[in-house]
Amino acid sequence: MTGLLDAPRLSPAAGRHVRLGVTRAAVLRRRGTTVAVLAAVLVLAAWRAFGAPGGVINTGGAALLDDLLARALSPRLDAEFLLLVARATATTLAFAAVGAAGALLVGLLGGLALSDAAWSRRPPLPVRLVRTALRGVLVAARSVHELVWALLLVGVLGLDPLVAVLALVVPFGAQTAQVYAETFDGVRGGAHAALRRAGAPRTAAILYALVPGASPLLLSYAFYRFECSLRSTVLLGLVGVGGLGQELVVSLQSRNWEEVWTLVLALLVLSALVEAWSARVRREAGSLGDARPVVAAADAEGVGALAAGRADSAPPTRTWTRWSVLVGLPGLAVAWWWTGASLEGLTDSLTWQLTQELVADLLRPALPDGGGSVLLLAVLDTLAIAVLAMAVAVLLTVVLAPWAAAPTASAAGPRDRSGRTRDIVRAAPRAAARLVSRTVLLGLRSVPPTIWAILALFVFFPGVVPGAVALGLYAAGILGRLVAEAWESVDRRPRDALVRAGVAPWRAGLLAVVPPSVQQLTTYTMYRFEVCVRDTAVVGVVGAAGLGRLLGEGLAAFRYPVVATALLASFAVSVAVELTSRRVRRGLSGNLRPRARPFRRAPARTTRFSV
Repeated sequence: MTGLLDAPRLSPAAGRHVRLGVTRAAVLRRRGTTVAVLAAVLVLAAWRAFGAPGGVINTGGAALLDDLLARALSPRLDAEFLLLVARATATTLAFAAVGAAGALLVGLLGGLALSDAAWSRRPPLPVRLVRTALRGVLVAARSVHELVWALLLVGVLGLDPLVAVLALVVPFGAQTAQVYAETFDGVRGGAHAALRRAGAPRTAAILYALVPGASPLLLSYAFYRFECSLRSTVLLGLVGVGGLGQELVVSLQSRNWEEVWTLVLALLVLSALVEAWSARVRREAGSLGDARPVVAAADAEGVGALAAGRADSAPPTRTWTRWSVLVGLPGLAVAWWWTGASLEGLTDSLTWQLTQELVADLLRPALPDGGGSVLLLAVLDTLAIAVLAMAVAVLLTVVLAPWAAAPTASAAGPRDRSGRTRDIVRAAPRAAARLVSRTVLLGLRSVPPTIWAILALFVFFPGVVPGAVALGLYAAGILGRLVAEAWESVDRRPRDALVRAGVAPWRAGLLAVVPPSVQQLTTYTMYRFEVCVRDTAVVGVVGAAGLGRLLGEGLAAFRYPVVATALLASFAVSVAVELTSRRVRRGLSGNLRPRARPFRRAPARTTRFSV
């Protein structure tokens, strides 16, 4: 794109000429500095991972991994085990549906409470104080991983099915509340304000104007949230809530590799069906109205999920959406019955006593054994895991995402039958590569990071490396999907114009397609990095390094003051990473803030350059 820089403007405040402090040299200097800093951080993370004495590779565990891979073509398929897999699949779906429904309810109420549009005017002081407190509670709730919530709730409720439901509802509801609040604030049109000016009650104006105006994005995000709940339900199998995740952990611990491969295949099929269904509904929802994507730093994957619900030129039918709503409402009742969850445990006197003791312990944080140095090393290990994990994810994304992206239709005009046949034959290898790459990405994100961490511990000693490998593989499946979908929407007309002008196709793609593709990859990578820092707690619980290990050890020993310290450190790291991520994104994009400075009168001079 061509930028017009250094153009003189008149300052309305001072009434004098100013020059925008954005030059090509400044953009290149800032990008170079940002890249150099990122490279230095990557080198330090690699030194932290591989520089420790004692080695990294666990040669004794390679035989186990080799045995696992050797059984890939012989999964267990007898009727008894397949019935067990079917029941575990139903349990996973039930918990995911109930957890997603609860999160959406919390998110809808919280989003309306936090939305400025829902109030129409400045609310009174008591309401503002309540909203501020609610915002802080939601930030704290979503900063704790759902697996950590499950481990905390087990200490209060025991191995109750309600633990899995609440572990999904609390953090996902907090994330949904932020996204829904931004969605309500971004609704176009003044129907809600017009009703309020006409004297309509606040509740009526919200129900008849604000919510219907935002319903396409609300519905789109609801089905994306169900996808996330499905993956997290598999992850919660580590704490014994049932489903495919628990069966996977049991089979891995008992080294029944044939069962492992059967369960992995079940996960792949279930994830593929749910993602295809969710994507179809989100496309239909995006055609119902304004589907501008809502960017929420707390829910990085939601950026691509909502963007996928954009309006097309030819709106599809709403068949999938209607049937989803019709089947979903009674399906929730069946899912609640299937999980066996009950709210009676929340009213039990013992539950309240244990909750009070837990809160009292968490409110008096204490350093772990070894003092502040151990905590500082855990923070460094957490950052090293996240940095190396994103390096692995970006590498796999660059390799797989270009093949996973659907090719655009050729603009060469109509062809005869022989021309179409040649096109089909020529496109067959590309279609096969797309199928393979999409299947690989699906497998990477379908298997929870805890399972990847257990497998990584077959090859590596506990530390930074197995955590980075596990999170990198999982993040690659998500990042690759988002980047592939984003690259499908890149405008190819500049590239086609260069090709028609005689430029080689590879050079035309390098000049016209690669720059916007790299920009999208950078944006999604930095958003995903923020989530990856939070996910380090997952791999730490199963033996990797970082704050997650402190959390796991503290929870196992019921040392809740140490757990509180680890949670506070994790929250501080997440906030620092989010702020740093914003600066890095701005630095790589070259969006420098204009600095107005006076200058002497001189002939207007403009500088044009291509970014």
